[in-house]
Amino acid sequence: MIRNRLSLSVAASLLSVSLGCAPGFVPEANIDAPPSKDSATLHAPTELPQGPKARLRATIRHVRDRQLLTTNGFWTVLHGILGLGPNVELHDPETGKVVNALDYICNGGEIRGLRFVPTKDGLDVQIGPMGIGQGHQDQFIAEMAQWSMPLDRKFYVYGKEYSFKDFVQHCKMRASVQADQELSWALVVLSQYLGTDIAWINSAGEQISFEDILRYELQASIDQAACGGTHRLFGITWAYHWHRKRGGKVTGVWKDAEAKIAHYVDLARKYQNPDGSFSTDYFRGRGHAENIETRISTTGHMLEWLALALPDDEIKKPWVQEAANALALMILQMQDSPIEGGSLYHAMHGLLMYYARVYGSDELIPKELLIPRYDLANFQPPPLSIPAPRPRSKS
Repeated sequence: MIRNRLSLSVAASLLSVSLGCAPGFVPEANIDAPPSKDSATLHAPTELPQGPKARLRATIRHVRDRQLLTTNGFWTVLHGILGLGPNVELHDPETGKVVNALDYICNGGEIRGLRFVPTKDGLDVQIGPMGIGQGHQDQFIAEMAQWSMPLDRKFYVYGKEYSFKDFVQHCKMRASVQADQELSWALVVLSQYLGTDIAWINSAGEQISFEDILRYELQASIDQAACGGTHRLFGITWAYHWHRKRGGKVTGVWKDAEAKIAHYVDLARKYQNPDGSFSTDYFRGRGHAENIETRISTTGHMLEWLALALPDDEIKKPWVQEAANALALMILQMQDSPIEGGSLYHAMHGLLMYYARVYGSDELIPKELLIPRYDLANFQPPPLSIPAPRPRSKS
């Protein structure tokens, strides 16, 4: 297969750029656009395959054939890892060298917008610059967690050795329900690595529990959250399934979480478009924007969450297949054009999760892909790697 050297770009229009979900995202024209010389290497689109499974397979292969470049910003690269898994590669357009993206990051490689920050509690990831660096609190580590990142994975920062555990520890100690924080990604990280029954005193001296964080996110707006609230729902759903898989009861705040998930599943289906795509107005009402990148972004984010939220009997129903098919077709229709990285790779992550659950894992699905539903027999969570701390009273 001829490799498509099309790299990713941040679209110049405000509408397209806003799809990336970075808070306060300000467009910088063609931040990650391919050099003009690359436009001559674009290949004519292949014929659209027939049948939903064939289209999904073609879409997965196509997205893998788009090259991530060492000149792309961290925003694009971290989403590339989310969408394709830990084996995704970076290509140096000047030298032609190829490196594993995650190895490059862990070993201290330089990427525009990437800065790891040592703290008294561990390691943090700088937010911004907008559209180039990480866009949300704990975003990078949450996306790595979704690909089974081990706690002992080494990171080299300013010549000093750290581990992924240092990011998790900082995430825990920073989390606060008394400050204005986005805790959707913290739900992913803490539920997976520390469990859902923990309580501790954070770095601000606040007595806090995991259920406090979950309640905080449940009470926050869905409609005003990043990407129509899909990330908030994803964090709530991820935490819910880790809780259930480890024997947690569906009482109190967990019953509220279950009800919220069910409510927004109903809204997603209610506002689904006749062509199978989801509303470009997310959960607020019907919407079918003319811009195809907008539709890829909204349908991709919605499918990504639904691929986690739906039980086995529901995910195999026609309405979900129609959504996956519509998303695959839209990406294939854009196969000779750049697509904003956040939009493309959340869509890809959703398609991989959907494919694995409906058709089973095969050579297209990296083994590290994590779908932590409590009712999936093949999901066996590892024991908690960090002992849950006992609550401490303030002195």
